[in-house]
Amino acid sequence: MRGKKIVRRNLIAIIAFFLFSSCILFAQQGTKVGYIDSQSILTQLPEAIKAQGDVQAAIDKIKAQIDSIGQVYQTTLADYQKQANLMTDAKKRDAQQKIMNMEKEYNDLRAKLDANGEVALLNRKLMTPIVDKIKAAVEEIAKQAGVQLVLEKSDQLQVVWYAEPSMDLTFKVLDKLKTGK
Repeated sequence: MRGKKIVRRNLIAIIAFFLFSSCILFAQQGTKVGYIDSQSILTQLPEAIKAQGDVQAAIDKIKAQIDSIGQVYQTTLADYQKQANLMTDAKKRDAQQKIMNMEKEYNDLRAKLDANGEVALLNRKLMTPIVDKIKAAVEEIAKQAGVQLVLEKSDQLQVVWYAEPSMDLTFKVLDKLKTGK
């Protein structure tokens, strides 16, 4: 147990040393670094706003269907439970089948909201060209500014803990995307 702690501590020290060495090497070579806030870009870029609206509309539509089926399901189930004792076996089977079909439909709709569901696929389909466009603009601006490395700095994804504000390329990228210049 103690040996594992020592090995882990040594491994962390070695990794830290290599990271520190890499930073020194970049600094010695005069590497110019910039950063962007992609969340800021996505909240201001018209095509991203539209794509996010389309995705939200799909989510809202599915949620409305889920709510509707849920209400009908609850009513149907309550009716079945009240009347089951009075039903023939054939009527019970039909009612049970109807309830199972509603459960399946409900679950199928919920699956559309999952990470691999219809909404996620729509989001990827709509956002991929926008992200590609942002990448191209970042690359072009970075080359123009002589920046060798562009990092992400947003409230939700902290890859940069501190950056000199003059290194911020966010609005240059946004400008390029909006004006095409």
